[in-house]
Amino acid sequence: MRDFWRGQASIAQFAERFTGSSDLYGDDGRTPFASVNFITAHDGFTLRDLVSYNDKHNEANQEGNRDGTDDNRSWNCGAEGRPTTPRSWRCAPSSSATT
Repeated sequence: MRDFWRGQASIAQFAERFTGSSDLYGDDGRTPFASVNFITAHDGFTLRDLVSYNDKHNEANQEGNRDGTDDNRSWNCGAEGRPTTPRSWRCAPSSSATT
């Protein structure tokens, strides 16, 4: 799901994940109803963060930004950080998002 947003996955790959990932879980008999589309977590990385930052920013915990994974698969459309004023979507879907 995040890769599709960043333009790193095709519409077919997005559809497969969105409808339950049977390519990953179908062999053991699980149905699409056993799947959860997981976008953000309870650990403080919000959906707003997903579209505001490309890079990890854990400076506040004083661990030198070394904790956690660097693979957030987020995309900020070219403007790092939370906006200080309201803004509309500033980026169009990538070419893979429309094919």
